[in-house]
Formats: sequence, C-alpha cells, structure tokens
Amino acid sequence: MRKMMTKEVTTTTVKVAKMEMVDGQPNAVALPDEVILGNVSLEKAQKFVNKKHGAGATVFQVEANTNVYEMPVEEFVKVATLKVDEPKEDQPQE
Repeated sequence: MRKMMTKEVTTTTVKVAKMEMVDGQPNAVALPDEVILGNVSLEKAQKFVNKKHGAGATVFQVEANTNVYEMPVEEFVKVATLKVDEPKEDQPQE
C-alpha cells in the first residue's frame, strides 16, 4: 500500500501595476503580485485584475509554476472530506 500521496498543482503569478499620470507622464505603480490557481492566460489574468483592482490596473506578466506536493495517506484521510455521490435528478428514484 502507498504511504504517500502526490499531487501536481499549477499556480500563475500575475505581475500587476496601476498606471498613473505624474507631471503629464504615465507612471506605472507596482501592485502586489496576484497568485491564481491554475495555468491562466494573459487575457484571463487581465479580467481577474480588472474585477479586483478596477480598469486602471494592467497585467505586465504571467508566470505559471507547477509544484508537486506530497502528504502521508494517513494524514490525508484525517483532513479530507469523504465524497458521497448524490443521486442524479435525471433518473427516477425508486
């Protein structure tokens, strides 16, 4: 029996800045990086940032990172929630 479980998880780090006008010149003010679960495209990252920071925020870079996590199976069973299949609504119940 396996003693360890492993799982690959991909996150995307998004570099964000807000454009401001200083003395008539555009100036990029860096905002904290955003970390989004999954491999996110530049377009999807921009939509996410617009919702969070408003239309003035701009995505300059997206960087996907995949890490492998591991955990002992016994520990996983302690913290995991048991998944119970629910009956489908399409099928009549007897």
